[in-house]
Amino acid sequence: MAMNNMYRVGDYVYVDTGPTDPYSVRRIDELQKLPNGNVEVEVMMYYRRSELPPDMAAVADENLAEYWDEMSKRYRAQVHERELFLAKKTEKISATQIRGKCTVCLLHKAESLFSYIKAEDAFFYTLVYDPVNKSLFEDRGEIKIGSNYQAEVPIRPCGPEEDTRSCSDLEELVWSPDNKLTDTQVDQFLVLARSVGTFARAVDEASTLKQPSLHMSAAAASRDITLFNAMGLLHNNKYDFAKSALSLVANGSPRLCTDQMEEWTTAEAALFEEAMEKHGKTFNDIWTEYLPWKTVKNLVDYYYTWKTTDRYVQQKRLKAAEHETKLKQVYVPDYSKHDGAIPGHLLQGAICICCKATQSHSWYEMPGAQLIGMMNCRICNSCWTAYRRYAATAPGGVSKDLANYKTAGYKGKKATTLILQQTLLSQIAKKLPKGASLNVRQLGRKPHRIISLERVKDDCCKMVSYIQPNKLKQMLCKRKYKQKIPMDKIIERCGNPDKSRPEWLIPKPKDQLPKPAKEAFPRPPGGRSGLSVHGKPSSSLLLPTLPAGPSLNRIKVAAAARGHVRNGIEVKAAPDDIFFKANKAFKSQRSEMTARVIKKLARRPTKTFR
Repeated sequence: MAMNNMYRVGDYVYVDTGPTDPYSVRRIDELQKLPNGNVEVEVMMYYRRSELPPDMAAVADENLAEYWDEMSKRYRAQVHERELFLAKKTEKISATQIRGKCTVCLLHKAESLFSYIKAEDAFFYTLVYDPVNKSLFEDRGEIKIGSNYQAEVPIRPCGPEEDTRSCSDLEELVWSPDNKLTDTQVDQFLVLARSVGTFARAVDEASTLKQPSLHMSAAAASRDITLFNAMGLLHNNKYDFAKSALSLVANGSPRLCTDQMEEWTTAEAALFEEAMEKHGKTFNDIWTEYLPWKTVKNLVDYYYTWKTTDRYVQQKRLKAAEHETKLKQVYVPDYSKHDGAIPGHLLQGAICICCKATQSHSWYEMPGAQLIGMMNCRICNSCWTAYRRYAATAPGGVSKDLANYKTAGYKGKKATTLILQQTLLSQIAKKLPKGASLNVRQLGRKPHRIISLERVKDDCCKMVSYIQPNKLKQMLCKRKYKQKIPMDKIIERCGNPDKSRPEWLIPKPKDQLPKPAKEAFPRPPGGRSGLSVHGKPSSSLLLPTLPAGPSLNRIKVAAAARGHVRNGIEVKAAPDDIFFKANKAFKSQRSEMTARVIKKLARRPTKTFR
């Protein structure tokens, strides 16, 4: 068994949620074997940035602003592909949906975002996403350092006349150890208070239903609430034993003191135990989802009272027994199927639209390409793996725009010509100012972008409401063609009324053109200077000083000699082909040369070879 295929509690894994969707990142919290032999996995959920509501992006960007460095700013899109959001919400999946391991870390200020891009299968998170309330918040406590969290210590003690504090804001003394009662007398009074509490529960109808037996009433009367109340009576009566005993039966009835265990109903207690199994000691989640009519203070009081009962001990034993029966690890083999792969007979000349690769053991259709009208968009297996792991469309998580690539030609039936008839709304939408929902220039550069018609209609209605009808008609009317001004009128406007043509603009015959004093590139001797070609004299531009003679080009000389006249038209025959005939010496030399030398000579045939 490979260790990469062995999954334990606490591992971060990829989970397959669909054949063409990116993998979901989850954390294994529990492994349990079902009676049918399958393994069920309870996982903690993580959300990607693309799965959040659009209005949450600004909050995520603001939180991530302090982590950017110069290197990470160059790869902003890749950083967002590695960012996750903890949901603190669990779900149960099958072990067969696991597609590999990954790592998820809580981002620290000392770390660089670029380090997560360089590493494979590495993700980070900083915020927690609440899918119920649609909110983001931090997942760590704040160290309270600074002047806002420090007490102001006075330089010297202030007198009673200088003390401006309110007595209601100060602590209240509830017990003083320096009293006239002995420890034995205090214990006797506490026993008396428990006895009165037991009797009070016996005569109370509501308590009788909850505590039907004497043992349960005595146990309830022995809790801390009864003892705190007894010690408070002693303090209020200035530690007078007789007055405090009479206070226990004031107004002719025994004093009844109850805590959260007695005030809660059986149904509320069952809800609390169910919430403890799901959320643990996260009292804010328990209060939000299960017991909103209680307060967080009541939940905390009930929790610490509930921990002293037998019910808590029983549940702890059941959890320990269940934990022993649960699996510690599970083996999941590699998933070898290629879901969504294109058949081989449709892949003739396929090129990956992302990395331009031409070789791959499996090919896939580009996700979302058909929605924007792009056909035959193929991606290779490495790009497909990157898309499923990082929700990206290229290896390494590098997202690229589909509009920058040209797809292969698609042969089909010739489509009929479509004519776009503009409506009044489309005409007004073209006149929207910058910053509105529709920018015609930006849309022309990226025509595949989705436009919200509702926002366009709202912007058009706003613009029509504050523009006068006359100006609106003037905006929507077609512009007349503005005729261009001819050049002669432009010359007149520039202050030159003379319409005569300058002498230097009038073309002259070649024989009247001025001759240069010296020719820069004269023809070689023996050229066609001074000769007549087909009975015509040579040009006067040629220097007469060059000696006249026949052409040195043998092919031209042979072609001129083969010239003949057909129907009064002189016709020149094509030159003869020239062949190279190898002799025995050349053949023996060629056989001795290596293939590398022959190729080298073929590339540079003009080079002298020894």
